[in-house]
Amino acid sequence: MTGTEPVTVRATLAELGLWAGTEDSGLTWTESVTMASPSWWGADSLRWSVRADVADPVVGAAAFVKVMEPHARAHVDVGAAFGAARAAGAAGIGPEVLAADVERGVLVLEDLTEAYGTATVDRFDGSDAAERLVTLRRAVHRLPVFGRRASVFDDIRAAHALAVGAAADLPVDLDWLLRLLEPAERRIEAAGYDPLPCHGDGNVSNVLVERGGTGLRLVDWDRAAVMDPLQDLGVLLHEIRPFDTSAREVFEMYWGHWDGALFDRCRVYGIADCVRWGLLGRYAGAVDPGTHEYAKFADWQFLRARAGLRNPHFDDRLANL
Repeated sequence: MTGTEPVTVRATLAELGLWAGTEDSGLTWTESVTMASPSWWGADSLRWSVRADVADPVVGAAAFVKVMEPHARAHVDVGAAFGAARAAGAAGIGPEVLAADVERGVLVLEDLTEAYGTATVDRFDGSDAAERLVTLRRAVHRLPVFGRRASVFDDIRAAHALAVGAAADLPVDLDWLLRLLEPAERRIEAAGYDPLPCHGDGNVSNVLVERGGTGLRLVDWDRAAVMDPLQDLGVLLHEIRPFDTSAREVFEMYWGHWDGALFDRCRVYGIADCVRWGLLGRYAGAVDPGTHEYAKFADWQFLRARAGLRNPHFDDRLANL
């Protein structure tokens, strides 16, 4: 056991019956990278790849341990997130969940670090790779209904309240950003949609790519919910296809046919997602000071949101909803 492994995590694993009879010296803990800027890569948790000299009856000789950060538990429904991860693992969409403790925020997963690596945006530049990712995200719709139902607009309100409560430094034009999104929510709700289980986070760092192969897995189900599937598509397009000309192809892969109004809805969802993440970044920076990473991430997200809202076509998108 190295000095980077908190004693409390080791104790929790023992209480869960994992490696209970293994000496601390028989466990090797390798901490995973955390990066908030420019990508929210593991910024809500601490994570270790754990190897044991002696195999455990439940987890074997290796497991991936994730512990939610205290600040994340204010904006993540841990029970719903862990439940979604378990359902995804059972369906082969994500790593198998081996054990979980919702109260402590501890999730123990199948360790895929040797067989899979973390995706980057360029991995999905090609049509074939993008289609594999779309197919994987659509498979989530067939999972049992998740324990959380929320839209990005619900999350914006919750994140805003958290940021204000934490006395976070918010942008001077935040009221303008929120005001422009208000009619979008009203129009989308008026148009209606059929909610489905969705992953909800377009960040490609939540995608594992098979080393030397084409397999993909989804991880980090913190934003998972029953939602408009076009929201799930919208956040994905904002990540891998920021320009309309290339985004149309991926929209059709996901939706099955072209629909200009629904495409515009996706684009508006992508903008709203940036506001959500900007608020969460500012909140995290306020309650977990000592680094500029959260603030840098928030600045980038608000910048992307402003670009979308100031786009000459935004009013047309809004009217088309």
